[in-house]
Amino acid sequence: MNPANHNQISYFEAIVEAFDGMVYVCSPDNRIEFVNRQVAEQLGRDPVGEACHRVLYGNAEVCPWCPEQDVFRGKPVRWEFKHPTTGRWYYNMATPIAHPDGAISKLSLCLDITEKKQAENALLESQRRLSTLMNNLPGIVYRCRADESFVMEFASRGSKRLLGFEPHELIGTGPNAFQRIVHPDDRKNMLDLVRETVAMRRPFSFIYRIRAASGDEKWVWEQGEGVFDDDDQLVALEGFISDVTAYKEVELDLRKENLRLRSSISDRYRFGDIIGKSEPMQAVYDLILKAAASDASVIIFGESGSGKELVARAIHRLSDRRPGEFVPVNCGAIPKGLMEREFFGHMKGAFTGASSDKGGFLDSADGGTLFLDEIGEIGQDMQVKLLRVLDGVGYTPLGGIKLKRSDFRVVAATNRDLVKLVKDGRMREDFFYRIRILPIQLPPLRERKGDIPLLIDHFLSTLAKGNKEPRHLPVRVREAMETYSWPGNVRELQNVLHTYITLGKLDLIGQISDSAVDEPPLSIGGGLRKRMDAVEKKMILSALEASRWHRGRAAEALQLNYKTLQRKMKAHGIN
Repeated sequence: MNPANHNQISYFEAIVEAFDGMVYVCSPDNRIEFVNRQVAEQLGRDPVGEACHRVLYGNAEVCPWCPEQDVFRGKPVRWEFKHPTTGRWYYNMATPIAHPDGAISKLSLCLDITEKKQAENALLESQRRLSTLMNNLPGIVYRCRADESFVMEFASRGSKRLLGFEPHELIGTGPNAFQRIVHPDDRKNMLDLVRETVAMRRPFSFIYRIRAASGDEKWVWEQGEGVFDDDDQLVALEGFISDVTAYKEVELDLRKENLRLRSSISDRYRFGDIIGKSEPMQAVYDLILKAAASDASVIIFGESGSGKELVARAIHRLSDRRPGEFVPVNCGAIPKGLMEREFFGHMKGAFTGASSDKGGFLDSADGGTLFLDEIGEIGQDMQVKLLRVLDGVGYTPLGGIKLKRSDFRVVAATNRDLVKLVKDGRMREDFFYRIRILPIQLPPLRERKGDIPLLIDHFLSTLAKGNKEPRHLPVRVREAMETYSWPGNVRELQNVLHTYITLGKLDLIGQISDSAVDEPPLSIGGGLRKRMDAVEKKMILSALEASRWHRGRAAEALQLNYKTLQRKMKAHGIN
């Protein structure tokens, strides 16, 4: 034998015996021609001459996974298969061996890869579970590149549920890329915060606004951290984004409510255009605040002239509907035959003279507040139609066929006993309960006389023209006004003051005449001392009124020193 060939055979045998797997050679009829030591030890015998599929794999026929025809046509083949008996996995490499006589044998190298396969399957299962977890979380799991804008390169399927965008829409720099849909006012602060915290190797967490696919604005909470390589270089950001809109809206509502409370408490002698610091009015202010924080229907009870529309306007200005219109409607002033047209509007040609479409009160109040004054004057037919609108059914303009809807809040007012109207069958019970959700009772002016001086000063100031100083009422006039019962309430007080400023006449019905304003001292009963005391008291009060109760200036006007004025004020019971 050629020494070179002998060496090659020795090398081949050494390699075959060192191979950590099965090595065997088969003939074209699948008979084993050669096996290495591992095969013989595993079988406990030398299987040469036996069919490989029977002795190695227990199959009566050729193994279904065996690509023998490809091998015998001269093509090397590699494949993985699972042993049907043992359940173990193997990696097989089959190569053709050409003999000098033209015959071909099959050389098979088979390596047990069960442990490797199990590790791969465990990894795949872990990845599957992780993917399932990420895609079922109520939010977005993401990964961003470590570039200037932290462009997103992976997003979980939670993006569809959270924002309405498919994951691929948020990735990269497209029109809906994540950084583009963050609220412009929040984007810069968000990026700056990420850069600062990542630079300190700390996790980041913040809340900001984002635009959903529907166009709605949502509040989200993002938490994440930087990913660094072995050289401590930032390579990515990874984190989670969740929806906190509901919680944020509650927080903002509470913040607005606190702001309203703080702003009102600092100036509780008035509330917007409403004047009064008495205990009944303080209770009204609290009810206004509570009504403004809600979107439920409000009804204001009170006598004519007590300021019901001012309360309604205050509720509107403090509510979330303040960007919308405040639409006042005097229900008692609308003829019953025109009420439907006024509320719902009409279409062109609906009646003679209807030359164009015209919206009604409901169209004007869309997004705002509809104030229904004298609501007790609405007939039952109209109550039914308004009730349908309030229940979300909608309304149809006169002469139209298309159903319309309006998003408005009802604030009603009345000086009538609505419970009696319901009992008498003049108001529907379901309509009554629909509008009477948040009731507010306004006290008449006679029940809060402590507010009359404030109201007088307020109206005097508003009646002053240009830069002219407000007029000062004589003491007697003030006393008369402060003791009057005011059946017409605040409106009557305002009108009486206007008449007095314009004509110089005090017109208190059945209470006081013009001559009583300058009542002579002789009309006061008693002796000289009592009359002089009355005149002195009147002069001191007049001086105090003229100086706006500045005691120093009043003393100068009376040519008294300050201590003498104080003593006389105490003697006359003037505080």
